[in-house]
Amino acid sequence: MNDQPPRFALVTGASSGLGRELARQLVLERGYVVLATARRRDRLDELAAGLPAGRVRVLDGDLALPGFRGQLWEWADAESGGLDLLVNNAGLGHYAPLADEDPAMIGQIIEVNLVAVVDLTRRAVGHMLGRGRGQVVQVSSVLGSIGMPYSATYVATKHAVDGLVKSLRYELVGTNVRVWAAQPGRTESEFHSTALGQGSSNQGRTPHAAAAGRVARAILRGLDRDVAILAPTWAAWGTLAAARLFPRTFDRAMSRWAAGYFGREIDRAR
Repeated sequence: MNDQPPRFALVTGASSGLGRELARQLVLERGYVVLATARRRDRLDELAAGLPAGRVRVLDGDLALPGFRGQLWEWADAESGGLDLLVNNAGLGHYAPLADEDPAMIGQIIEVNLVAVVDLTRRAVGHMLGRGRGQVVQVSSVLGSIGMPYSATYVATKHAVDGLVKSLRYELVGTNVRVWAAQPGRTESEFHSTALGQGSSNQGRTPHAAAAGRVARAILRGLDRDVAILAPTWAAWGTLAAARLFPRTFDRAMSRWAAGYFGREIDRAR
């Protein structure tokens, strides 16, 4: 009989895609109790109903709102009595030329992808230092290291998140608290269709995407490794290696392929 108390993880953006898979696998394969948050309560309830009773607890709300972030942290602390893991997975994107981008959309992307991440990470690190243990996982992107046309604000936030990780690791040397980032490539989710302004009806149809379950499993293996930045798939690793080893060739390929590809996607979505 296992007399160990359960470990608790807070997962943001848990209603679909990679966040949903991370929550599922933390429960089924890692034995965590998951505190799941996202904006869509029906999706969170569906996630909880599909897993063993009591292993997923949900709170819906918008991470762009500072008041909700405070409420979320108080709820997570009360539910867990001591959080072992924070997974900052929630993220927003919108494909558009920066010159044409709506300032309100820019502000929302920055608030969710960066400000909320810094806020929750600050709370978690202070809490975990007090407990003497814990991990914070930032679900970043290969775009934390490279550029992408028509995604300037999103890419800027991911670069900032990776900088946050690299800096915090120096602060946490000698403690039992880890902060690290996963840099997946394109993954099955609603992100692509939503970023094109098509809503969330195309879940799982992201072109050239890796299966969310496989990416989630690779990310969670990072819990057992002392890594700063983890490329969870060979495709992600290969993209980052190509950008680092062959920068001029990579830039030419991105200029020709990515600009044309995403330009056509944006035109079709209009």
